[in-house]
Amino acid sequence: MKITKELYDERFNRVVSAVRREIPDRVPVMPMVEEWVMHHADISLIEAFKNSPDANFEAYKKTFTDVYVDAQWGNMNIFPIDVMSNFGEGLYVLTDHSLQIKGSHGNLMNADEYDQLISDPVNFIGNTLIPRKFPSLTGDKQEIKNKFFKAFDDFKVFLQHNAIVNKRVAEELGIPFMAKGALYTTPDIVMDFLRDFVGTMGDIKRYPDKFYAACDSLFDYTMRMLTSSYTTPEDNHWIFSPLHLPTYLKPKDFEKLYFPFLYKMVDELCVKRGYNQMLFMENLWEPYYEILSDLPKTDKLVGLIEKGDLKKAKDSIGNKMCIMGGMQVDLLARGSVEQCIDQAKWCLDELAPGGGYIFSTDSVIMSHTDAKAENLIAVCDYIHENGVY
Repeated sequence: MKITKELYDERFNRVVSAVRREIPDRVPVMPMVEEWVMHHADISLIEAFKNSPDANFEAYKKTFTDVYVDAQWGNMNIFPIDVMSNFGEGLYVLTDHSLQIKGSHGNLMNADEYDQLISDPVNFIGNTLIPRKFPSLTGDKQEIKNKFFKAFDDFKVFLQHNAIVNKRVAEELGIPFMAKGALYTTPDIVMDFLRDFVGTMGDIKRYPDKFYAACDSLFDYTMRMLTSSYTTPEDNHWIFSPLHLPTYLKPKDFEKLYFPFLYKMVDELCVKRGYNQMLFMENLWEPYYEILSDLPKTDKLVGLIEKGDLKKAKDSIGNKMCIMGGMQVDLLARGSVEQCIDQAKWCLDELAPGGGYIFSTDSVIMSHTDAKAENLIAVCDYIHENGVY
């Protein structure tokens, strides 16, 4: 029987080989499971995410004893809610059963403020938008300092909690967490944090040049934030980049206003700096495959494809990125074991040949109703047992 360190290295190297579009020993198994882990183990989210790293670990232990995985993209405890509570109400609400985001809270900047953002994004964000978002950061300077001191202390507790969990999952379960950082494209930053969806779509129609200039002005700032916190790209972990805006754009607008920043991000991270990057390609990307074929050539890029024909994706853009996905969450939630195994078999037959493929769910499993345990167990076992090259 292999010791845990050997299992960890074997699984990690299997994923790295797939990302490089080489042929590993087996197809890596990497379902996107988040809060489902805690639900499957019948452990409160508050207990797992805030109160007890031991409870958090036990949830992973229970789930990944039942469900075979080679890796996970990351520890799901990613929102330091206690930190943000020092400054007022945050975007996320954590209960025993769910972690929810409040919608329509991203319209922080006014349409007539683009010039200020473009001319000096750091100053505008720090001195205008942050006080607007957090009114408690105005007034008595000592009180503001005390809030920051308390927030830093809370953040250290948050980091220590996750460090304990991550270490135990690696050393006791032999399972790597692949992500070490996250970076949004700058158009997604404008939409998610500054102008919200309605504002952004209106701006693209009315002020496309200002929208482009704002995205350009933010690029170096966001890149510095990431690379200063994750400084070791040679360790072959991932930068996680969820792509939110593209599929709401016409292909011509995507090509003009979004793709330049996606290209620049991939080129800067993967080509010039040697980071591995995972693109979470939300919704249907088939209308954009021809444009994506112009992405930089790299062996550091993974694309999780949420919708559409993944065989078409591999044929169209599989020379630009490792393809990840293939197992529909809808089928895991409502289908039979036999139907789910049929889909897993299709993934092996159509996506695995030639390497450059990671078996995964097509979207994130969160609620306990998102996937029947017997279905997820069955497909992960099937790929692990039959996905041998």
